[in-house]
Amino acid sequence: MTIRRLGEKAGESRFFHVWERGRQTIVTTQNILSPLIAPLSEEETDELEAFLLSDAVPEESMMLDSLDGYLTAIVIGPTTLRLSDWFPGIWGPGGEAPEFATEKDAQRIMELIMRHMNGIVWSFEHDPDTFEPFIGTMSYPGDAREYLDAEMWAYGFMQGVALRRDDWKPLFDAPEGADILRPLYLLGADDLPAADRRKVRTPAQRDVLAELLPASLAEIYRYWLPYRTAVHERQVASTIQRQHPKVGRNDPCPCGSGRKFKKCCGAAATLH
Repeated sequence: MTIRRLGEKAGESRFFHVWERGRQTIVTTQNILSPLIAPLSEEETDELEAFLLSDAVPEESMMLDSLDGYLTAIVIGPTTLRLSDWFPGIWGPGGEAPEFATEKDAQRIMELIMRHMNGIVWSFEHDPDTFEPFIGTMSYPGDAREYLDAEMWAYGFMQGVALRRDDWKPLFDAPEGADILRPLYLLGADDLPAADRRKVRTPAQRDVLAELLPASLAEIYRYWLPYRTAVHERQVASTIQRQHPKVGRNDPCPCGSGRKFKKCCGAAATLH
């Protein structure tokens, strides 16, 4: 299987735990913030894919296509997650972590993943209609056609949704929700009912659903955008309030006059 983008031709110090040749190491994002804006080159994408396919990662770790889907769900969903909420999920449900030869190697892989994620953020913020998921193609004996194979990508996306499934409920319940989520659900959900399994039985059926992914993802992004904007504004307002606590009437006036607030600026319309 070949993995490619669908449209292609053939301040806070956060941390995560890794294993460095048998001992636990804490790697902070503070050391790698500066290069995180740069998009991954083709060579760096190959480097990340090779690591995810290597023996250094747990057996149930995500591959490049499922990682791309996982990160996309986190980026366009309703909730801003902490690194510690989602990073361990890359390595599977068993709670294991990769083995790195050195801390530098661990920082390098984290840098590649974070830059890949930031590339997804950039794509949606600049033009959600042009985002192309990183999905695979498959060919079958006796069939000259090459089919899109987005099942692992969609599976990764659904794993990202599962991190905060309750937060996604408004979209699940919305009148348009079923149509928007249909290709993601059919391609990526576990334990489909028999009637739904028949809709993804053939490569051609799955190919059609894969073609629908970009439009669905753009709709999901737009659905949650007002919510994310409102949450961000509340967070900013809350930060401002914490930085500028309310002045009590008997407290010294912040203008520096030396008088009590109630007899100074508290009695006026504005601070002087």
